[in-house]
Amino acid sequence: METKVSQNGQAGKADKNARFVAGNPVNVETKKVETKNDAETKRSEESKPQANPEATKLEIKEKLAQQKPALNLDEMLKLVADLSKRTALRDRYKGYIDALAGFEQEQKENIDELEDETAFQGCELEITDNKGNVFSTKSPSVIRGTIGFISSRLSERLAEVEAGIVLPA
Repeated sequence: METKVSQNGQAGKADKNARFVAGNPVNVETKKVETKNDAETKRSEESKPQANPEATKLEIKEKLAQQKPALNLDEMLKLVADLSKRTALRDRYKGYIDALAGFEQEQKENIDELEDETAFQGCELEITDNKGNVFSTKSPSVIRGTIGFISSRLSERLAEVEAGIVLPA
């Protein structure tokens, strides 16, 4: 057996095998071999056809769907009750939107002229709080703006409610 003194002055066996420190090769020869292997691996990976990302997403979704446990009876009834409430809220918002659109259309049909300024001429907007305080206006431009704002806000809320109506897969 042959011993050699290393650079730091310690005696040890002469070892031709690759040495690693924290997973990194120590000697230069091993580094060169690994560099060649890395280059060959990269070339072989580039020559492989790329997988279809959509197909991969579908496969992942299918695997997740298979892994989900089935809902028990209590969870299923809770889900049905929640969906019922959301559906009723959706129907209420749709009713408000339809009633407001119908009112606006009726006002425009009653006017012989096609001017929007006079469409709400005979209307009055009244807001009452629970203490009996009342705000009212007959200004057609304020009424038209209020109807537009309410319509857009109801449409936003309808979209939020519809987004929450989801059946688990």
